[in-house]
Order: sequence, then C-alpha cells, then structure tokens
Amino acid sequence: MPSKKARTDPPHEDQLITFSSEDLNGLQVPHDDALVVRLVVANFDIGKILVDTGSSVNVLHLGTFEKMKLGEGRLGPAEYSVYGFSGASVRVNGKIDLPVTFGTYPLQKTILTTFMVVGIPFTYSAIIGRPALRDLGAVVSTRHLKMKFPTQTGIGEVRGQQMIARQCCAASLRGSNAGRKLHDRE
Repeated sequence: MPSKKARTDPPHEDQLITFSSEDLNGLQVPHDDALVVRLVVANFDIGKILVDTGSSVNVLHLGTFEKMKLGEGRLGPAEYSVYGFSGASVRVNGKIDLPVTFGTYPLQKTILTTFMVVGIPFTYSAIIGRPALRDLGAVVSTRHLKMKFPTQTGIGEVRGQQMIARQCCAASLRGSNAGRKLHDRE
C-alpha cells in the first residue's frame, strides 16, 4: 500500500487562475495603462498604488506613511539601497512590515508586506513589487488591468483603476511638482 505523503502546499495553491474577455468589461481598450489599485494597508484604505512586476521591493511613500500616523519610531533600518529608474540611489527612510489586504470578502487575502519608506516625489502612494506579488501568489494581467490570486475560498482579484492610472501618468509626465500635488490630494 502506498504511503500517504504529507502535503506541504496549502490546497488553495492548486487553483487555476485564468483571464477572459469578461475581465475586460468596463475597460477602455486598447490601452497601455499601468495597473494602479486601491488596497487596505494596516487598516488604511490607500489609493494610487502601482503594481510593478519590475520592482524588486515594495515601496511606501513617506507622505503616505506620515498620513497613516504609525510613528517614525516603527521604522527599522533598511539593509540596502533602492535604485530609481535612472539608476541613481534613492535614500530610504527605513523599512516597515505592514499587513496588506487584497480583494474583497470572502475572496480576499491579507499578507505581511515589507515596505521601504522613501521620501522622493512620485505620483503613487505606494508600489507593490515582486516580493508582495510572490507572497500573494498573484498573477498579473496588464491587458485586463487586474491581478488574481488564490484564497481559501476561491480566486480573489483586484481590478485596476484605469482613470486614476491615466491621471498618475499625466502627472508624472508634467513633472515632479504636478506629481506632488496629485499625491497630496490622495
């Protein structure tokens, strides 16, 4: 009789994640918009979060961190530097682990996410990078402006905010002052 081997992966990891034409409903297509979402971070509803599969870290803007009133004393030292698009080193104010909730009940998942807190001007409140996407088990579709992920009760999803993505893009193209103004209106 074959031995029963203990399963190491949670059973929800076997769920099939797919995208279809139904996932395009409500989008203006064709498009080349970024995936910009709204998430709950440490019980705060935060918009203008860029999902960036090219980012090796998760980033929280210092202004967003300050609005959350978590206290600078909770920031730990960052072990390494963060480099921006230009390749220049970006000063990291510190790092912090915060719970982030993706999706809506009952198809939601909360994961503890390490953020690098930076004070440089950019139009987004935060960036969700590869570390959080890996921990979430997310599959991202830029065509559908959506990410999907396994939960204990089925496949959860977070849809991008196409109009907000376009506003952020326009602000970035206008320069850092416009981006700072957009960030302040969060």
